[in-house]
Amino acid sequence: MEERRQKGRIQTSLRILDANPDLSPLSCITNLSGTGAFISTDEPHPVDTSIAFDIKLPGDPERMTINARVVWTKSVSNATSAGMGIEFTDILDRHHNKLAEFIEQSIRAEGAPGQSGAEV
Repeated sequence: MEERRQKGRIQTSLRILDANPDLSPLSCITNLSGTGAFISTDEPHPVDTSIAFDIKLPGDPERMTINARVVWTKSVSNATSAGMGIEFTDILDRHHNKLAEFIEQSIRAEGAPGQSGAEV
């Protein structure tokens, strides 16, 4: 099961432009797949919170709005940052296609399955 989850997952640094409910201005997506993401934030929302946020992919001027649900949270530890795992619940087809292409390009650029160092 873990292998399936890792397929098509990249490390990245995408800034959250707007969010409802609000997120810290320093919040960003640090791990991304076609179905969800990890948002690094000092103040994660509780599990089952619905969240809507906007992002822009590198080199793409279009602002994408994504609706999601918090599925797990993580407190800060010595090795990792605090944040929340989210599952996408509503995203336009064209935005989903852009995300999928961004993920595939990042994977190809790194040459390692499921991992990338794509930065914004």
